[in-house]
Amino acid sequence: MKNQEITSEVGKVLERGYSEYDRPFREEFCGDLLRSAFDIYQGGEFSAQAQVALFDDARVISATLTPGTLTRNAKLVSAETTSLVAINVLRGQARLTCDGRSMTVDPLGVAIVHADAPFQLDILPGEEAAQFSWIELSSVSDLRSLIRNKSVMVSSNALSDYISFFVDFFIRYANDDISRYLDLSIRQSIVEMLRAFLRDQVAREDGSNKARLANEIIDYIKNNLELHDLGAAKISRNFNVSQRKLYKIFEDSGLSLRDTILHYRLEAARKELASTVEKKIINIAFDSGFNDVSTFYRNFKRKYGYSPRHTP
Repeated sequence: MKNQEITSEVGKVLERGYSEYDRPFREEFCGDLLRSAFDIYQGGEFSAQAQVALFDDARVISATLTPGTLTRNAKLVSAETTSLVAINVLRGQARLTCDGRSMTVDPLGVAIVHADAPFQLDILPGEEAAQFSWIELSSVSDLRSLIRNKSVMVSSNALSDYISFFVDFFIRYANDDISRYLDLSIRQSIVEMLRAFLRDQVAREDGSNKARLANEIIDYIKNNLELHDLGAAKISRNFNVSQRKLYKIFEDSGLSLRDTILHYRLEAARKELASTVEKKIINIAFDSGFNDVSTFYRNFKRKYGYSPRHTP
């Protein structure tokens, strides 16, 4: 069944009521809907047991799949969409590849992807068939802005359990009035949980990236102390960051960029003075990046409490 035909069938089912159809048709219908979410399924025969519920701005699927590869094509979604796909692995293991990045989705892990981004989902072999819940949510542009590289992995039992409950609830009560009554509130709770987890993830990534950049800059400083023009301008060009951001990174660490460079220059000079008696102090100062001996003497004594000549 082609995607256009599936869309037409969805309309008919919603008009007549999903429960009016017999079980064989429902199972076939769900399988077709699962196919409509992906372009290709590879891995021998397509083997899936699926259940689905459809709402105005959400589609939920619960599926059990044999190992294989599912490919999502961006053409399946409108270019104007602001939707997200949340893939919740309940049993087994999957690998998601999106925008050149791969991540393993372990049980109770949730992969969140921009719905209009092509991606590949590999259902990995295991002792049992993989089981996952799938949610598509639209009108969530603020959540999309929190997902860098178009995909992110969230490890949270609470989020996984809530998504699983959400999917099971709406599949079970898809045609009851109670689902219409609770639909918005439960779905809004999902959105709020996703927003909280994504904001926390972004904050952790920002902190981790900032710390990693600071460490890389410090390594660069330690390896280039002999450069007399070593400073904000040179470092910002080398790391392709603004001087303002560079200063902020070191201010947050409690030591300014200038003081950091001075610290490592003095440490290098002190170690050199302690390990050799043949090299002149002026040469050690120059090799450590100081332009004149008086500046070197003054800063050295201020830091260590003794002059370079009396280094133990």
